[in-house]
Amino acid sequence: MPKRATPPPSKRATATPGEPATNGRSRSLWFNAPMNDRDRRPPLTRERVVAQALTIIAQDGVQALTMRTLAARLGVVPGALYHHVRNKEQLQDLVLDGVLAEVDGHLDPSQPWTQQLTLLAHRLRAVLEDHPGVAGLLKTRDPLGPHSLALAEAILAPLQAAGFGDHQAGLAFFLLVDYTTGFAVSSPPTAVNEQRVRDAATRAQLHEFFRSLPPDRFPALVALGEHVWLDNRDERFTAGLEMLIDGLQRARHAPDRPTLDGQPARTTTEATR
Repeated sequence: MPKRATPPPSKRATATPGEPATNGRSRSLWFNAPMNDRDRRPPLTRERVVAQALTIIAQDGVQALTMRTLAARLGVVPGALYHHVRNKEQLQDLVLDGVLAEVDGHLDPSQPWTQQLTLLAHRLRAVLEDHPGVAGLLKTRDPLGPHSLALAEAILAPLQAAGFGDHQAGLAFFLLVDYTTGFAVSSPPTAVNEQRVRDAATRAQLHEFFRSLPPDRFPALVALGEHVWLDNRDERFTAGLEMLIDGLQRARHAPDRPTLDGQPARTTTEATR
C-alpha cells in the first residue's frame, strides 16, 4: 500500500496546554496591556518591612504585630520577611531605633544641664506620641542600635558634665527615660479618661459627680476631684518633669549622699585618681 503524503505543517496558532498560544514563530497571540505603575508591587526591602510594622502597631497595637500579619499586609509569604530581619525581636528593635532616630539630640552645651535634659524629655515624649503603641514596646525592649545609642549619649552627656557620680548618672538616666516613656504609655491622648476630660460637658458632669459624693466617706475627692480630672496632659508632664529635675539637682549638691550600694558617689575622674 502506498504511503500517504505527510501534510505540510499548519501555520495556525498552536498552544501546548498551560502555555500561551503562538503563531508558530514563538510569538504570543495574547494581548497584554502595559502594567500601570500603581499595579506594580514595589520590591520588598527592610525599610518597607519596618515601615509596615510601625503602621500595624499604630493601628492595632503592639500585640497585633506578628510575622504572619506583617507578611499579609505586605502581600508576601512570611518566609520572605526573613531575608530582611532575623526574627520578630530584631524587627521590634529596628522599629524602635527608627522611631528614636526622630528625636533631635542636638543640644546647646552652654545651656544649664537642667534645661538640656528638660528639652530632651519633651522631644522624646513628642516623638513617642507621634507613634502610638511604640512607647509600650520601648518598655519591654532595650534596643542598642545607632539611634538608640545616640539618644542615650545625648542624655548622659549633660549628667556627666554636671558632675554627677557615675552611679547617680546611671540612675538619673533611667529616671528620665522611665518617666517620659511611662507617661506616654499610661496617658496616651486616645485613653478613655483623656477623651472624657477633653469634652467640656462631660468634664463638668464628672466634677459635679465628685462634689455629690458622700463627704463623710470621700472628703478628699469631694474637695479635690475637680482639680484631678482635668484636660491638662501637658501641664502634668511638665510638672512631673520639673519635680524630677529638681530632685536630681538637689542630689547633685549632696556628694556624700550614699548610693544604692551604701557608698558615696564617685565620678569617673575621682575613681581614676
